[in-house]
Amino acid sequence: MSLKAALIAAAMALAAPAASAHEYKAGAVEIGHPWARATPRGASVAAGYLKLTNTGSTPDRLVGGTSEAAGRVEIHEMTMTDGVMHMRPLKDGLELKPGQTVDLKSGSFHLMMVGLKQQLQQGQRIKGTLIFEKAGPVDIEYQVEGIGGAPGAAPASNQMHNMH
Repeated sequence: MSLKAALIAAAMALAAPAASAHEYKAGAVEIGHPWARATPRGASVAAGYLKLTNTGSTPDRLVGGTSEAAGRVEIHEMTMTDGVMHMRPLKDGLELKPGQTVDLKSGSFHLMMVGLKQQLQQGQRIKGTLIFEKAGPVDIEYQVEGIGGAPGAAPASNQMHNMH
């Protein structure tokens, strides 16, 4: 193998972990692609999204989290009742039954970053921690996508006044 080929192979090997480094594991809980939307300047809250899969034989529960970009992180649920969107924190966390996958996504369960310390800008990675009842804490990074970006659509800004 030539030196050039060896260098290319080494670079590819180093790049592979970075590409897959956006998956995490805490005990039996797999955490897939944590991300957040970019925020407009002056925003005080942001939402975090990800996929959780309990590969174990016993239930676990997401009970909290942290973010370097916010004063606190809350686990929220959004529901629609009579055409009005309601958002509420889940005081007891989010249960993950054995074998269950839960998508934290727009219009459903999500992580609410409250008291933003900085504007979230597309392309940033924001450090955080998820805390599970049994699996304990796990460090993650949220990939910041465009304001309208990534999976799921946010409610239009003119619909935000209908949220309670």
